[in-house]
Amino acid sequence: MEINYHKFHSGRLGQDFELKSYGFAGKPVMFFPTSNGRFYDYEDQGLIEAVQDFIMHGEIRIFAVDGRDWESWHKPIRDEWIGLRHAQYEACITDETTRFLSDTCGISEKFLAAGVSFGAFHAANFFLKFPGCFDSALCLSGLYSTKTELGGYSDAGIYFNEPLSYLPGLTDEKTLSRLRSGYMVISHGRGAWEQFNDQSRELAEIAGSKSITCWYDPWDENWPHDWNTWKAQMRKFLTHFREGVRFDGGLLKLTGPERRINKFI
Repeated sequence: MEINYHKFHSGRLGQDFELKSYGFAGKPVMFFPTSNGRFYDYEDQGLIEAVQDFIMHGEIRIFAVDGRDWESWHKPIRDEWIGLRHAQYEACITDETTRFLSDTCGISEKFLAAGVSFGAFHAANFFLKFPGCFDSALCLSGLYSTKTELGGYSDAGIYFNEPLSYLPGLTDEKTLSRLRSGYMVISHGRGAWEQFNDQSRELAEIAGSKSITCWYDPWDENWPHDWNTWKAQMRKFLTHFREGVRFDGGLLKLTGPERRINKFI
């Protein structure tokens, strides 16, 4: 498997930014790390290995990006800097990282946003907020409101980064039209340590009410909030993405050589 380490200086963050790429061709998939996680966690936890056949066959090309949760969502002081720092992280991803990957790896196609646990929170947000960069999302065992995590603290910067807060009020038809051309998966187990399943179900219902295609797929009590669950789920959904998922009365292939290709807007 072709693996490359990348680092560039982010003007938006005022820091160096790191990521790793896996593969040589296929649908670009951006993996967002879990809570306070790093860009190498998916490899260290064996998830990259679990989907290596999809990578080596050129169906997907994974870009595991670094996070900045420790400077925003998980920093010890609850204040407006949470949303401000996260906005800088968003700009780093949607402006600098996409441009870097275009220049370095020749990527001109919209990404599939993917993540597990708090990474699913990021994947959902980037898909819903930036349809010019992301045309699909794979969200596993996520939370989609941070009220509990932040001890009740909220402000405008928090509100507009909680899908369960901002999505119900989204009425702009231009934005909704772009989201309706996308595809979203929300999944989780019902086993140990799964705490936010109600949020997953609610987000899927809201997406459906907006006519945003969302495959909500809850697994049973044998599947805990754990890496082995996410490995199995990734394999299931990547297989369906290659073969085609139900979309607008037909089948849509999201990965593989016959996939739909959307260019950056």
